[in-house]
Amino acid sequence: MMKIQNTMNRLLTIVCGWGITLLSSCMDTAVVDADISELQPQGLTRFDGTIYEYLQNDDLNLGVTYDSLMLLIDYEEPDCPVELKFSELKRCLQDEAGQYTFMAIPDSCFRYALQELNRYRRLNELMIDSDDFSEEIPESEKYAAGELTLNKLLNYRKDIERTDEKNPEKKWTDSYIYKDGLDSLVCRYMTPGIYDTETLSGFSYVEGKVIQGLHNYRMNLAYRRLPASGFVGGGLKDLTIYDMRNTLEKEKWESAKMLWTDIYAKNGVIHVLLPQHEFGFGRFIQYFRNVGHEK
Repeated sequence: MMKIQNTMNRLLTIVCGWGITLLSSCMDTAVVDADISELQPQGLTRFDGTIYEYLQNDDLNLGVTYDSLMLLIDYEEPDCPVELKFSELKRCLQDEAGQYTFMAIPDSCFRYALQELNRYRRLNELMIDSDDFSEEIPESEKYAAGELTLNKLLNYRKDIERTDEKNPEKKWTDSYIYKDGLDSLVCRYMTPGIYDTETLSGFSYVEGKVIQGLHNYRMNLAYRRLPASGFVGGGLKDLTIYDMRNTLEKEKWESAKMLWTDIYAKNGVIHVLLPQHEFGFGRFIQYFRNVGHEK
C-alpha cells in the first residue's frame, strides 16, 4: 500500500535548467511511458514498503512502469555458466534492514536502448532475417532472429567448437552468452547507503560523490539546486548520475538526469530516471551488436 504525501518538490529535475515546457516539447513520445505535460505536479515522497515492492507496484503518480527492470531483477538460472548478481540485487532491494540508494529505470529507458540497438544492427546489416531459415535451425539462431529483446538476450547461447590448428587433438568449446552484460549494467544503478539530495548537498556539485554497485564499478552522483526568480539554489532539484567510464577525465563521462528524487522506502531511497535515458549509458550497442554473428 502506497502512502502519498504532498511535497514542495517540483515535477522534474531537468537537464541544465531546461523549462518544463521545453522538455515536454522535446521528448520522443515513441519511447516515453506517458505524456509528461499531463503528469501531476507532485510525486511520492514516501512508500510504505521496500524498494523492491515499490518497483513491483510501478509509480502511477509519475506514470512510469518497471516491467523490464523486474524481468532482470527476478531472473534466476541455477546452472548459469557465469556468475550473476541479479539475485543479490533482488535480496538487497527486499532487505528491510538494509540501507540502499537505487536509481529506478522506467520501461521506456529499456525500450530506447533496444530501439537504438536494433536500428544499429539494421543499418549495419547485422539483423538476422528469420525468413531465411529452414524449419530446423539452432535455438541460438532463433533467439538472434529479428529484433532483439531482453528475453532474447537472456536466453541466447551459442556454442562453437574450436580446434588448435597446431595441435588438432586439442579441442574446446567457446560459449557465447550475454546475460552477464545485462547483469553488469543493471547493477550499476544501485549502491549501498543513503544518498538522498540532502546528503548529496554536502558534496561539491563539480566533484560529486563516487558510488559503487555490486560489480566494483564506479559511478558518480552530483546534486545542486538550480536558481529560481533570482534566488540562488531556490529552484528545481538537479540530480545527475554519471557513468565514469573507468576514468577520472570527466569530459569522457556519460550522464543521466532524474525525473523525480527522494522517494523514501523502508530500506533506502529511490531516484527515478528520466524516461528518455538510454539504459546502459550508451553501452548497450557495444555489448550486444554482434549477437548471432559470433565466429
